[in-house]
Amino acid sequence: MSKANIILIIQEVEYGNIRVKLDELMKRKNISTYQLNANTRIRFQTIQTLRKNESTRIDFNVLAKICYSLNCKISDVIEYIPQNK
Repeated sequence: MSKANIILIIQEVEYGNIRVKLDELMKRKNISTYQLNANTRIRFQTIQTLRKNESTRIDFNVLAKICYSLNCKISDVIEYIPQNK
């Protein structure tokens, strides 16, 4: 079989998405970005990116600091949204 006859099929798999719920949580807890920054020493820009749900990754230490400071569970901060099939 020649290379011209080989058809390569690549299927992209969609696994779902992670939604960051930090903005909603901070509003419920009545805490500002400045206060969370002061309590955790997480960079202001990092908090803002998470609040806007624009982050592509999250450091476990950042997640732990948020949960500790806001006295919450990880599921209060992030959630997995499966892909509709």
